[in-house]
Amino acid sequence: MINPQELLTVVDEHDNPLTPLPRKEVHAKGLWHRTAGIWVVNTNGQILCQKRSLKKDVHPGLWEAFFGGHVLSGVEYLDSAAREMEEELGIKIDKKNLHFYKTLKSDKSHKEIQGIFALVLDTDRTDFTFEKEEIDEIKWVSREEVEKVLLSDDPHWVHKWWDKEVIEWLKNLNQVS
Repeated sequence: MINPQELLTVVDEHDNPLTPLPRKEVHAKGLWHRTAGIWVVNTNGQILCQKRSLKKDVHPGLWEAFFGGHVLSGVEYLDSAAREMEEELGIKIDKKNLHFYKTLKSDKSHKEIQGIFALVLDTDRTDFTFEKEEIDEIKWVSREEVEKVLLSDDPHWVHKWWDKEVIEWLKNLNQVS
């Protein structure tokens, strides 16, 4: 559930922690903060995508190729990623199954430093118990199709500057996993 008062890990532009502040204040003031992004891929070369709830305060109603959320005060990226998988998809995972890529800084308009992770699943199921407050719909999409929409200007999708880089990493990860 979206809580505008939850305390977020506020950081400087070099990812050094500062005083935690409520989510609403962090967004209103445009402060740098941490997020965790988890790309869920399967062994069939598909990416689990979500349509963001219309209740979201950022990018409502748009499709996104990853799951995740804010890193709460006092929590590390990895722990946040595991928590988000349980909250958003209803799956409890062992943190060792999360593959860490790196942290990347968003553009200056929405100041996030995002820890990028991947979770490889051997399934194409869609019956996850996803959080209705956060997600309207989920679906598996081929990696090629995700790459196509993310590298275009498709207005129905959330775009990040690092999409191409992360997709390339996922191609290599899927070959190893």
